[in-house]
This record gives sequence, C-alpha cells and structure tokens, in this order.
Amino acid sequence: MPPSNTSSLIDLFLIVSLFISLLAVSLYAYTRNKSKQRQTDSPLSTSKQIKSYADKTNISPYTDKTYEHTSSPQTLRQRPRNLPYTTREPFEEAENITVDDFYNFKGARVLLVEDNKINQKILQGILQKSGILITIANNGKEALEQLHLPDREFDLVLMDISMPLMDGYTCTEKIRNNHHFDTLPIITFTAFTMGKELERMYAAGANGYMTKPLNIGRLYTLFQTYLGHILRPVSTLSALKMKGLDVEAGIAAYEGDEQLYKQMLREFIALNGSLVKQMPKWIEAQEYEKIKLACVKIGPKLHSLGAYEMDEAVARMKKFFIYGTEHRIEEFKEVFPEKLNRLIIAMRLYLQDEIL
Repeated sequence: MPPSNTSSLIDLFLIVSLFISLLAVSLYAYTRNKSKQRQTDSPLSTSKQIKSYADKTNISPYTDKTYEHTSSPQTLRQRPRNLPYTTREPFEEAENITVDDFYNFKGARVLLVEDNKINQKILQGILQKSGILITIANNGKEALEQLHLPDREFDLVLMDISMPLMDGYTCTEKIRNNHHFDTLPIITFTAFTMGKELERMYAAGANGYMTKPLNIGRLYTLFQTYLGHILRPVSTLSALKMKGLDVEAGIAAYEGDEQLYKQMLREFIALNGSLVKQMPKWIEAQEYEKIKLACVKIGPKLHSLGAYEMDEAVARMKKFFIYGTEHRIEEFKEVFPEKLNRLIIAMRLYLQDEIL
C-alpha cells in the first residue's frame, strides 16, 4: 500500500477515536446533571428541607396526613427517642399487697384508656382510695384529647387494645410520634398475653403489659417500676387511717388523753374480738336478736374510737332492723368479719408496745 494511503487511514482512525471519547464524556456529564436535578427537585433533599417538610405536615396530632407521615419506618429512624424502660416479661407479683399499699404512690397521675365499665370501676376503687389521680378515657380518641389538654400531665398510661373510635394500636403510635410524650410509660392493659396483638402494641411503642383480670400484686410492681420517683413513705397514722382507724379523731374524742384512748382500744379488742367468728354464724342461722343486740352495744364505741369504716357498716345493719328488712343482713355475712378483723389489726398495730 502506498505511504499516502496509510497516513490517511491513521488520521481517520484518530478522528473517530476522538469523536467517541467526546461523545462518552458528554453522555456522562448529561447523566450526572439529570441526577442532580432530580435530587434538587425532591422535598427531602437536605436536612433543612426535611425539617421544613416535617414542620409543614405536623400540623395536628389528629390529622391523617400527620399520622401517615410520622408513622413511616424511615421517619421514625430519623427521630432519636428517649423512651422509658421496656420489658416483655410479665411483672412479678409482689407479696402481701393490699389496696392500702398503693397510698405510697399518692398524687401519681394515671390515664386509663379502657372502654369496659367494670374494669374502670375496679381500678378506680383501688387507685382513687389511695390518693392516686386517675382519669378515664373510653377510647383512643378521648385519650389523645386528655393528653393534649394544657393543664394535664400524666405519669403513666394504661392502654386497652380493642376500643371503639380509635384502638390502642393507633393511639399508642400517635402518642409516640409526639416528642412531648417521649418519657411517658405506656402499658398495654389486655387479656391477650401472646400473639400478634401484643407484638403490634410493642411495635407501636408500648413499654410493657398488664394482664386482665387485674392482679394487684403485679399492678404494685408495675407502679414501682415506672412510678418509683413518686414513691412516698406512709406515716403510721396515715396507714392506720387507711385501715379504718382514725387515731387522731379518737384521741380528740377522749379530750386528748392518749392513755385513756389506748385503754379503750384494749377493752374493745377484749370484748368484741370474738364477733369476727360469731357474727357470720348468727347471720347464717338468722339469729336476728343476737345480731341486733351486738350492733346496739358496739355502735357507740366505734364512733368514739374513730373506727369510721366499721361504724358505717354497723349503722347500715341497724337500719335493716329499723325498716323491718332483716333478711338483707345476709350481705354482711362476709363484710362484717372482714371489716372488724381489719379494724382490730389496726388497733393492735397502734398498741403494739402493749399488745404484741
């Protein structure tokens, strides 16, 4: 081949190679620019834009748009949490717990989210007597309304699962999506102790579970776990008053003479302690004269001793005889001995130096 032709082919080859290189560079630059443009157009492209987007969408804890946005897994991963201690184990049953022991948590504020009226009354009976402030919400919607009232702060939430209007899953998620409630313990109150129901509550943000029917020993342990900072020591006089003996009122009835008051307590125990066993037998045998006589004798002493619970019970029993409804005395077959025994224990505790 002549030299001129060879030189022409080489030049052509170089031109083609240069053209291909320029084309590749242009294509790369074009692709890169398009990628940047897509990122710029996204509302979540920078941390500043993420915050702006969250601020705009987080208008109210009740809007569906807020719920859909804040409950997404990606969003939850972006939000650091400071949630209370979480346990998947059942709470241990504290031994020898009575309703009186909950006085240790007097002043604690509990939100009960529960639509069952019986469960509401049971918990109210246990907690309110001890000075615990309990608020009832019949469903998740009412719970959110209570939580967002400006003058309401709660120390613990007991959350049922199945409720009308808004269930426990949704309500728990909505609470957890608000940083204001990061330190608020949410305990599932349920009969479902296994399976997907409980797992869904943990996924929503629950910290533990309490089983139905209620066990007060386990409830006390639950309170110790999450309300330990509220735990208050109970004075001896306060403890006795919870058992039905108002010592201060009794001493006042004896013109401030504590020694005379103690003597009256010792005499009461000696004379009436046997009624704990006798009264149920008399009621069962319908020995109304013996029951009436005992009530007449014991009544005035109860009032002067400050035994207010027993005094109220005996007053009700007397009314049955006044109105000719003695047959209703049957309801005191268990109540009378229970209250009297409780009273005598309180008296013995107060007199422990002399009695025990």
